[in-house]
Amino acid sequence: MKKNMIALAVAAAMVPGFAAAEGATISGYNDITWTHDNDSNLFWATTEVDIRNTMGDVTVGADIDINLLNSDNANNAVVLEQAFFAWNAAENVTVIGGKFNNPIGLDAEDTLDQPTTQAGLIYGILDTATGLHDGNNISGLAVAYDAGVATVTVGLLNEIQGQGNVSTYTSTDTQNDDNSIALVVNASPVEGLDLELGYVTMDDDAGTLGSSALDINASFNTGPITVTAEILDVDAYDDILYGVAGYYDVLEGTQVGLRYESNDNAEAGVGTDQTNLIVWHDLADNLILGAGYNMLSTGSDDDEQFVVEFLAKF
Repeated sequence: MKKNMIALAVAAAMVPGFAAAEGATISGYNDITWTHDNDSNLFWATTEVDIRNTMGDVTVGADIDINLLNSDNANNAVVLEQAFFAWNAAENVTVIGGKFNNPIGLDAEDTLDQPTTQAGLIYGILDTATGLHDGNNISGLAVAYDAGVATVTVGLLNEIQGQGNVSTYTSTDTQNDDNSIALVVNASPVEGLDLELGYVTMDDDAGTLGSSALDINASFNTGPITVTAEILDVDAYDDILYGVAGYYDVLEGTQVGLRYESNDNAEAGVGTDQTNLIVWHDLADNLILGAGYNMLSTGSDDDEQFVVEFLAKF
């Protein structure tokens, strides 16, 4: 069954105490979609290849994304999503360095682990902030400490709103030389409840989101029901973004869900609401079928789309 949320939106190697089998492994998935809306009726395909190798206390990983080409993404056919090491430096302490998925926010980076067939509004804001890094990814050094009651991660990062795109970056380009500081706290105080607080500093002059962002999200699972909630407070916005969702396992291998998110940014002069309906069904152990209805409302305009998505794991 496709995961309906990611309580700890970081690579597994970031978690203190992470243990992996010795030797290299290759895994990944193909993401095949058919999207129908007012402007298109389009098939699309991407693939992700994940490589991991563990020797002693160090795990090395790389994630490579390969996209179907068109004129708009010709420079991004192959993207390095992650390239990191994770070192179990001491008991309950993991050090990770390189390029890795943004640990802040409820939605994961990989479509395989996202709850609907459309990326969330809050995920989109975080993705915009990390635009330098080809997706909602960050570069730097982080330390995660398992304190028992919570896992605390602190990171020193490249300025996440840095201008430009690494896929077109050359050594003569001028890049922002400031740093962002990130703090993420994850806790599970009772069975089935996962809480996260994430905070990151940003350079006012580097982007459009201001000097900081604070994300708080929660997920609660009991039996076949999972409910989630998230808020994002961005310094440059007058209002917070918020989202709520519910997912129900109808039977083994089949799930239905509904998500609603809102961005009432008064400074931008327009509010945005997004609604996602989803049905997931396991066709086989390594093949998931999703059918989604997505509506994005901005002012008086409603953009609707229907998506059929196949996720084939290897």
